[in-house]
Amino acid sequence: ADEFNPCEDIAGFGFLRVAIWFINILAIAGNLTVLLVFFTSRNKLTVPRFLMCQLAFADLCIGVYLLMIATVDVRTRGRYSQHAIEWQTGPGCSTAGFLSVFGGELSVYTLSTITLERWHTITNALQVERQLVLKQAAAIMAAGWLVCLGMGMLPLVGVSSYTKVSMCLPMDIETPLAQAFIIIILLFNVGAFIVVCVCYVLIYLAVKNPEFPGRGADTRIAKRMAVLIFTDFLCMAPISFFALQ
Repeated sequence: ADEFNPCEDIAGFGFLRVAIWFINILAIAGNLTVLLVFFTSRNKLTVPRFLMCQLAFADLCIGVYLLMIATVDVRTRGRYSQHAIEWQTGPGCSTAGFLSVFGGELSVYTLSTITLERWHTITNALQVERQLVLKQAAAIMAAGWLVCLGMGMLPLVGVSSYTKVSMCLPMDIETPLAQAFIIIILLFNVGAFIVVCVCYVLIYLAVKNPEFPGRGADTRIAKRMAVLIFTDFLCMAPISFFALQ
């Protein structure tokens, strides 16, 4: 037993157990609603709407992952050690781990893409021919899907492992290859955050420029996206911080 492999409960204490259920229900219900609204809407599918669909799907994967962990916590409450090997070496833990890595990294990738799209759109407000079109956005996201699927699949084929801890995260660092995998994920997240910060500084400077052509709609979308993106990264920052310890 240790901090990541408890004897009694995965959640550890009551407040965390309630919080996991609260978050996963909100994540699943909220993101399913977003996807439903977009798929049933008669409005034209624009690049921002397409990217928001991608983000909602990525965050839905995280919600499903949390639901799986919360369900196992309730099912094994008070006697987790009796079920630890069955859970951590079974298909359920591998599926949960894949969803956590794939969903988390796809979310980070999509947030960065949304930020870059807003920066590109605002700074090229008068050059319509340079605006990102749906076909280009789809190609960018296809590349992101391949990268994130690869990250999620690597622990399933022996690079690190989802079976090391009860939360089914790739925390196996016993081999140089596994250590390199974790470092790559951390660098990917840190790099994405730097890109987001730089882009929003550039967006702010462009909007404040008196010669900047007024594009009220683009600026309002950028402000809304900024709130979404930075709150998401605030949630991810503690994970990256503790992973570096």
